[in-house]
Amino acid sequence: MKTAILIKENRTQLILEPESRHDNEVLKILSKLPNTHYDDFYDCEGGWTRRHIVDEYNEGKDLIIVFDKEQKK
Repeated sequence: MKTAILIKENRTQLILEPESRHDNEVLKILSKLPNTHYDDFYDCEGGWTRRHIVDEYNEGKDLIIVFDKEQKK
């Protein structure tokens, strides 16, 4: 399974990209965790990773787990 970590200010996102049928089954289990959703990312020719636009007809294959940092009061 390919993984990427996206960190911005108060949010960290773990992006899990399945590479096999087994990986897909693992993601089905992990998708039951709070703060998860499916999206779709791909590698560009320039060497960076981009996000596909996913709509109601095309669910993404990559599982995103979101960790938000608590705001100081």
